[in-house]
Amino acid sequence: MDRKYIENEQVVDRYLAGELTVREAREFEKYLLDHPALLNELPIPVRLKARLSKRPQEDSETGIFQTIPSSATRAAVEAADDDFDYEEERTADRRFSGGGVGRPVVFGLLLALVGALAGVVIFAMRANDFEKQLQTTQRETRSARMQAPASIQTYRLQPVRTQPAQPTLHLGWLAPPQLLELHVDVSEGKFTQFQVTIDKIDEGRLMQIRRLTRDSNRELRLALNSSSFGPGEYLLRLDAYNWRGQTQEYGWIRLGLE
Repeated sequence: MDRKYIENEQVVDRYLAGELTVREAREFEKYLLDHPALLNELPIPVRLKARLSKRPQEDSETGIFQTIPSSATRAAVEAADDDFDYEEERTADRRFSGGGVGRPVVFGLLLALVGALAGVVIFAMRANDFEKQLQTTQRETRSARMQAPASIQTYRLQPVRTQPAQPTLHLGWLAPPQLLELHVDVSEGKFTQFQVTIDKIDEGRLMQIRRLTRDSNRELRLALNSSSFGPGEYLLRLDAYNWRGQTQEYGWIRLGLE
């Protein structure tokens, strides 16, 4: 006997009506005992389910199972209802109605909900990082295109003797771009010609200007289009030429463009 046979032959209805042979009833009850999930699905009274879920007793009416609903069995069941354990019935009812598996199901749903919320948080964090990267890429793409400066801004700068760790002039990202006129004070010393090297921090050499002569105000004048620089920080190194034509370190300027 199998599930298909039970469905096709209307075994449940015949069993409840007491129309099965003893052999058929034994096979049906044994199959239900071995397949409790099917027992839970069938339209069988809870009390009968409780009995069908138990192992057979040696002194049962059939010698194997005590629940075959023959006329004699039904009479015995009705007579036994007077001393039936209703606490056991309620326990069986909770088990077969799904109450026994409610807690694991709820716990599983809570775990799934927590996992889903964690996934949403991780997705939001990744989306935020992606948005920042996209904004940086867009800004760098715009800055990579040379644009005509919309205005001219003059900055007077005093170089420092040692390489600075922080910008000595912080401009931020200039939009629209500006023509930066840098007036660098090189009045200290008798040097007249200088070499200016511009490096982007953590990337590399941008440009180098050699033999730049100071003006009558003892200043070096540089005019730089801000759109030729990407966002970031730039280090300007000043080297002075001595009377032998050799360079020696003179000072530093650090620009912040971000």
